[in-house]
Amino acid sequence: MARHKKIEPPAEEEITSNISSMIDCCFLLLIYFLAATSLVSEKKLDISIPPPAQGSSSKKPKVDPGNIYVTKAGVVTWNEGLTVGEAYNPELKPGTPEYLQQRRMESLVESLKMLKEQADAVDTTPVVMLHGAAGAPHQRIVDVMAALSEADIHSVGLSTTADE
Repeated sequence: MARHKKIEPPAEEEITSNISSMIDCCFLLLIYFLAATSLVSEKKLDISIPPPAQGSSSKKPKVDPGNIYVTKAGVVTWNEGLTVGEAYNPELKPGTPEYLQQRRMESLVESLKMLKEQADAVDTTPVVMLHGAAGAPHQRIVDVMAALSEADIHSVGLSTTADE
């Protein structure tokens, strides 16, 4: 009869894992995310909130807001009546007198300065709404904003109007 020899399995060793490399990877990822994250700095917006109404005697007289309309062709009108800028011509070469005349809207600046004077006379802030048509040239909007800046008006609302 054959003898069966019992083979004993080798003695089990205690399984250990070396986690030092995993800790190194975690620290590297932490450093990467700290370096890659951009910290957003909030800009201060110069917005003044009106004080709460204390009574009818403290109400300031109102000045109607000015309305500037820029059409799709680049024509600029003031308060739905006075045309203060002709149609925008993108083919004019920069630096020419015609180009500079087109960009500088003197009659709009004068109207805005009058609005500012009216608002200053009653001790209030002048407000202007800028209505741009959906296809209005962006350069014309920038020109109007330059005119507002030249007239020292900073309370401006922007809106988009439907095509006419």
